Amino acid sequence: MFARVSSKGQVTIPADLRKALNIAAGSQVRFVLENEEIRILPAKEGIESLRGTIKVPEVQDFKAIRQRVMEERSSGEDKNY
Repeated sequence: MFARVSSKGQVTIPADLRKALNIAAGSQVRFVLENEEIRILPAKEGIESLRGTIKVPEVQDFKAIRQRVMEERSSGEDKNY
């Protein structure tokens, strides 16, 4: 499937793909660059929708981070929350 890029850098996502991914007017999508390819993904709500927006030196384990924060909160170790 092909689409033409406009002079403003805009591309229309074909209707059958929008329907398959439940992308409607006003929906947000995210662009991921992988191995010289661009992937367009529907943006989901929550922290997962931010995945890939900030470059980090290594893969982050969000479950472990969340667990650590929950433990710190419950023990009162960190007062920054």
